[in-house]
Amino acid sequence: MTSGGMGKKQIAAAVERAPAVAGILRKTAGKVARGVALPASVSFPDLDYAAQRELEGIFGVQGHRNASGRFSIAIPEPLRESSAWREALDYFGLSHGAEEDGEDTFSRLKLLEPGLADVLDGLAANDETVRFLAKRENRRDWRELFRAAIRRSCEAGHGDITTLSQLGSDWFGDSKKLRTGPLKRQLVLILAALSGQDASDERAVLDNAQIIDNPYTSAVTFSAPVRLRLKDGALFDYPNAYFARRMAVQLPLETIMAIQEIEWAGVRREVTTSENAAPFATLVAAGVPAVYTAGYPVLAVKAFLRALASAGIICVHAGDADLDGFRIADEVARCIPVPRVVASDALKCAKPACGIPLTEEQSTRARAFLEKHPDFRHASDIRRILARGRWIEQETFVSNDAMFIPSILQRI
Repeated sequence: MTSGGMGKKQIAAAVERAPAVAGILRKTAGKVARGVALPASVSFPDLDYAAQRELEGIFGVQGHRNASGRFSIAIPEPLRESSAWREALDYFGLSHGAEEDGEDTFSRLKLLEPGLADVLDGLAANDETVRFLAKRENRRDWRELFRAAIRRSCEAGHGDITTLSQLGSDWFGDSKKLRTGPLKRQLVLILAALSGQDASDERAVLDNAQIIDNPYTSAVTFSAPVRLRLKDGALFDYPNAYFARRMAVQLPLETIMAIQEIEWAGVRREVTTSENAAPFATLVAAGVPAVYTAGYPVLAVKAFLRALASAGIICVHAGDADLDGFRIADEVARCIPVPRVVASDALKCAKPACGIPLTEEQSTRARAFLEKHPDFRHASDIRRILARGRWIEQETFVSNDAMFIPSILQRI
């Protein structure tokens, strides 16, 4: 090829040195294949410097970045001619007037991401993904989504919490694109495949990637003798004052992420997590340090529990003695040490007739979960529930000491 080095060898070498180049050139070559006129310039919000250098070499011109870091580069006149992209089309398996089918989408991505061949094979076997890619107009978005999700999965775990709106804007220039609908579901499927999670639990998958809907609707409610030292040095002691008055406070995720450390002002370095609201209110009124998980803990709850763990606090978890209750206990234990799960004790002490009969759906779901997760830390508790044919509500643990002795409140 001529201007700028657009031959197959140059493209392959550039992709090897800077993988992000592949998506950019593939996207541009796709426009050529569809007969779309190329613009005089293109720009990208999150392009790394290695990819910038490779694009400048391929296009034969120097690009520039604005104050926000967005990179722009001109496409020289000779490279806006479709004939200039002949070898690029061949490299990406495209032809004029034709886009690749769903199967070729996976094969091309395997060439670009050879280390993720197993992940791509799994997605290629997923009915939801196959149906999505059966529509030609979805394939471009899916490719971009997959590459962006790879970057996101590598970044997660470093405090970089973001929203679906922000990702939609960054990746597609449309803040609404990932909030709901089939593309959001594809994001969940891709992230789950990359992390080895169950894609049926969308909340857990997005939490793991530190993606939320809204930083102000994700919050934690708690009552504990703590003072919060923020990253800017400020000290907030009002949670301890609320605890002294046997009241709860609520913090949004944004505030939690500003915490540098938690100072514990109590005697016993232990907190009780409560799955349900009524028992949580009982704990607060009794002066027991407690955190309300509100069912499965959202990202704000998990972040707060991790902060407590960093302060040397341990946890007693109180929740329903059923499948979901023990899965919640497991999520809590991934954030803070949990030496005791009250539901487990309750099952061991409960009389045979105590609890609520399992429905057929509950039994089937519990058995399916055990079959898929035989090494689950509370597998023996779930088997005990199935053997009893009954599950027990958390509220029973506190109110009925004849069934469960000691109750939570007898610990204080």
